[in-house]
Amino acid sequence: MPDTLLVTADDLLRLPLFDGESRDTVAWIASLMVVRSYKTGDCITRPGDPVTEFGVVLEGEIHFAMDEDQASVVMFALEGNPIGVLPFSRIKTALGRAWAARDTRVAGMDAVHLRELVYRAPLLAQRLVAHMTDRTRETTKVAENSNRLLALGKLAAGLAHELNNPAAAAVRSSARLRQVIMERRVHTIALRAESIPLAALDKIGELSQSIADCSSSPGTMDELERADMEADLSDWLESHGLPGDLAASLVDAGITAEQIRPIAAIVSRNAAEHGLRTLVADHEILCLSREVEEASRRISDLVQSIKSYSYMDQSPVAEVDLQAGIDVTLRMFQHQIKHGVQVVREFSPQVPKVRANGSALNQIWTNLIDNALDSMETLPPGEPRVLRVKTCVEPAAVLVEIADSGPGIPPDVQSRIFDPFFTTKPMGEGTGLGLDIVHRIIRSHKGSIRVESKPGRTVFQVRLPK
Repeated sequence: MPDTLLVTADDLLRLPLFDGESRDTVAWIASLMVVRSYKTGDCITRPGDPVTEFGVVLEGEIHFAMDEDQASVVMFALEGNPIGVLPFSRIKTALGRAWAARDTRVAGMDAVHLRELVYRAPLLAQRLVAHMTDRTRETTKVAENSNRLLALGKLAAGLAHELNNPAAAAVRSSARLRQVIMERRVHTIALRAESIPLAALDKIGELSQSIADCSSSPGTMDELERADMEADLSDWLESHGLPGDLAASLVDAGITAEQIRPIAAIVSRNAAEHGLRTLVADHEILCLSREVEEASRRISDLVQSIKSYSYMDQSPVAEVDLQAGIDVTLRMFQHQIKHGVQVVREFSPQVPKVRANGSALNQIWTNLIDNALDSMETLPPGEPRVLRVKTCVEPAAVLVEIADSGPGIPPDVQSRIFDPFFTTKPMGEGTGLGLDIVHRIIRSHKGSIRVESKPGRTVFQVRLPK
């Protein structure tokens, strides 16, 4: 436990905070204070601890963070700085963790005396109110940045996952493509050493064209039918002295025994084998190039989605397509949505564009969708997880509804969810500023937001003027 000592008026008067106050007033304040000493690293408050005292740092340094991580420092309190409850402050519990950054002494008094302090020490009261305003502004600014970083971290993790799949596919396909090209080169060189009639070359050319047509318009085949075709073709190849292991690849390429028979009849077995392996390689090259193209297209689409989400290269305020913004925001959460969440879109075709900051609006959809997905994460396995997004036109506004099938918001806290720093999430998982930011962005657009919640259905309604 920290040492408890008394403080004198002289101890306080040497601090600029008490400049201009009479000795009698400062002596009265000192008589109500006790001094507590902390060693470097000592914890002073933890999140949720009751805050009941007004204090002044006599010497030393105190650091404050919004969570248990000492690396995420939000504020400093140095010698002469006030801490704890200040006049007109509504703080009841600690929002984060405070600790002594070095050996520190703090003089504290019960906050019940603050009302009298305001009348007895008006200059001090003014300084404390100004400090409280600065403290609130700084805390809010840092917490907002933290909230944005949390949201950005979630989106970045999801996008990394979404980008990894097509990127890995492109790497895998390109590596195999290089290998197949080398294999084809070997068979092409061997084929040139063979004497091949002109008629056989014509047939091979026709087969090559059929492979290209098949690859550009791939079809589907019943598995049982495919197995029968592979078995029949393998038997036919082996009966003509050709490798049966070519059957599966030839079926993939759409080549049948009837197409091979005229070629096998007029060329040597070696020439036929090299020719068939060249055709199989051609088919695989076409398929692999299509896979690389598809993977690259998916990566390009994701990059375009990111640009659209952030409104990169666009004016801050412009005519914004709300439904396109919601769609691209949903794309940012695809990594979460695809794991058991049903998304229902009910978009009205009559919704007009609105003049707004598109990036700011996407921050609204991001926070609301993120909260909805987090809420549904708490549902028991097997419970339906439905995210419903609806847009419609009202006489004076455009309405956007984002609803989820989660457990709902308790009635006793619904009136507080837009308050700064209020959160229903466990400590360390939320800053309590997500909905506050949403509220302020909507107000800056002269819109409104309301919530209706009960178990199984929570709906946020956002109205923006047309």
